[in-house]
Amino acid sequence: MIWVPDLSQASMKSIFTAILRGNLELKVGGGLSVFASPIVVSAVDIYQKTIKDFLPTPTKCHYTFNLRDLSKVV
Repeated sequence: MIWVPDLSQASMKSIFTAILRGNLELKVGGGLSVFASPIVVSAVDIYQKTIKDFLPTPTKCHYTFNLRDLSKVV
């Protein structure tokens, strides 16, 4: 069995901000890259609230969230 600890919010924000900023600079131009940090901060906050509020139960076993869901935003 392998257990991988969850990333901290600071780590998630740092990683996804770098990814989004790079994509915005390459694909759209440098002007929109300033919005990368606020977008990621909001997405991470929503992700944290979602995994806290929507816990899986026997009747709602599909309530499982991981970093893949957060990466879809980015």
